[in-house]
Amino acid sequence: MAGQSIALRHPAFPSRSRPCPKPCGACYKRPGFARSPQSARSAPFLTHRPVPPLLLLQPPAGGRISGGYLYNARMAEHGLWQLRDVAAEELNTLHTQLPPEQPLLLDSIWLTEAHAPAFDRLSAGGRRVGVMLHSLPSLIAAAESGQAAPSGPSNYERERLERLGLVLVPGRHYAELLGACRAQIVIAEPGIDDGWRAAPRHRQGPCRLVSVGAATPRKGFLDVAQVLQELGPGDYEWRVLGSLDVDREYAQELARRTACLPGVQLLGQQPPAEVQRLVRSSDVLVMPSYDENQPLVLVEAMAASVPSVAYAAGAARHMLAHGREGFITEIGDRAALALALGRLLEDEGLRLGMAAACWKRQQSIPSWPEAVARARAALGS
Repeated sequence: MAGQSIALRHPAFPSRSRPCPKPCGACYKRPGFARSPQSARSAPFLTHRPVPPLLLLQPPAGGRISGGYLYNARMAEHGLWQLRDVAAEELNTLHTQLPPEQPLLLDSIWLTEAHAPAFDRLSAGGRRVGVMLHSLPSLIAAAESGQAAPSGPSNYERERLERLGLVLVPGRHYAELLGACRAQIVIAEPGIDDGWRAAPRHRQGPCRLVSVGAATPRKGFLDVAQVLQELGPGDYEWRVLGSLDVDREYAQELARRTACLPGVQLLGQQPPAEVQRLVRSSDVLVMPSYDENQPLVLVEAMAASVPSVAYAAGAARHMLAHGREGFITEIGDRAALALALGRLLEDEGLRLGMAAACWKRQQSIPSWPEAVARARAALGS
C-alpha cells in the first residue's frame, strides 16, 4: 500500500509545504509537524519531513548591548527562533550553507540596495525569507544626519518588504509606520525578565536620573547635558549606561559638556545584570532619543516603577501615558525636556505618583515566555 504524504508547514510561512518520502505512523504527534486531513484516514502510512526551526540572522553586536539585540536573544532563549550572527560580507555566500527549506528572518539593517543581491540569492529556489524590523536604514540615516524622520519606509524598503512578504515588528508603531505595505505584518511585542519588577519607593537622597544607550546622536544625550547646564547645580545625579566607542567624537563632546556638572557619570557599556540593578535603583529614566522603535528600556523601567521622560520617538508615545507614567515631549524640544525634568526633580509627590502608575501598568507586561507564546499565536503556530 502506498504511503500518504503529509504537507508540513512552518508556522511563520504557512504557504510553504513539502512532502516527505519516509513512511512513519506516529511523527505527526511530534512538535513541528502538521497533520494533513488525509492522515486521519491513513495513520499507519504517514510520511514526514522535519521542518527546520526559524533562523534569525543579525549583524554581530561587537560588544555592544542594545534593546534590539536583547530582544532577539530573549526570544531565542525561549524558543521562538534560533539566532546566528552574520557579518555583512557573509550574506553573499550564506545561501550555499543553508538547506533550501530553512525559513529565515533577516535583520532590517540590511534593507539596503547594497544587500539586494544577497536577499535575492537567499530567497531563490523558493526559500522563504522575512525581515525582523527593529528600525529602517532610512530612519537611522535621517536621525544620524540630524534630518527630520521620514514618514514611512523608502520606496526601496517598501518594495523589498513586499517582495519578501513577511515582516515581524516588536510593536504596533512600526506596523502603523508601514501603512499599506502589502506584506504580512506580525506584531511580536517584547516581554521582560521578572527580576525587573519592583514596587514604588520614596526617593532616598539626590534624584537619580539614568539613561541607557550608546552615546551617539540618535540617543540625544547632549540635549540632557544642555538641559542640566541650564538648570544649574541641583539635587540630582545622572548616570549614562552605554557604549562610549560607537561614536567617539560624540562621546568625547558629551564628556566635555558634563565635566563641570557634579554627579554625572558616563559609565560606558555595562552587562545586562548591572543595567538592571542601576535602572531599578534609579528614580527617573531619561530617554531623549531622536530615533527609536519599541524601546525595551521603557518597558523595563516601567516594570521597575521608574517614571520616564522621553522624546516622542518611535513607539514611546504609545508606550508611555503622558502625565501619568512620565512625560513625553516633542523630539528636540529641549525647553519641554527641561520643564519635565524640573518638575520631577522638585516634586517628589508627583514622581512617586507616576511610579505607582508604572507599577499598576507593569501587571500587563508579559514575561519572556508569555511574549514568545503570544508571538507563536500571531505566527499561527
